[in-house]
Amino acid sequence: MDIASFVISCLAAVAAVAAVWYGRGQKRAADRSAAEAKRSADAAAEMTEVERARRAEEIAEAERRRVRFELVPECGSAHVLVNTGTDAAYGVHVETGNLGVMGEDTDFDVFEPGDQHRFLLSRRVDADLAEHVVVTWHHRPDQSDERRTVKLLGP
Repeated sequence: MDIASFVISCLAAVAAVAAVWYGRGQKRAADRSAAEAKRSADAAAEMTEVERARRAEEIAEAERRRVRFELVPECGSAHVLVNTGTDAAYGVHVETGNLGVMGEDTDFDVFEPGDQHRFLLSRRVDADLAEHVVVTWHHRPDQSDERRTVKLLGP
């Protein structure tokens, strides 16, 4: 009977050592799994931030393209102001500085996308004034938004 008790005790000790060994391996696997889950969560948060930044950039670019003015030179002193954007501009004012516009309108209630207006820009005698073309406008028809400005010609 003593031998049977000894064998059972030895088997129990071996089983306990195996259980400890197995539990240690399970803890390492759980730690690796937790570390991988943290890396995955960090990567997901980073991707969310990248996507948010990309979306903000798309929105800003769409905002810039809403109204886009270009001053296209033609022959001689003739230039054409074109709205190449996707939206209409409201309360448009064209400031020409020292460049005379020979009696042409420089204020427009609405400047639709694709609209064009021809200017004959000529130098004035007063050389102290700067030569430039600056266009200002609003995005909203009631002109309640902030006035936008773009310099198309000059220093």
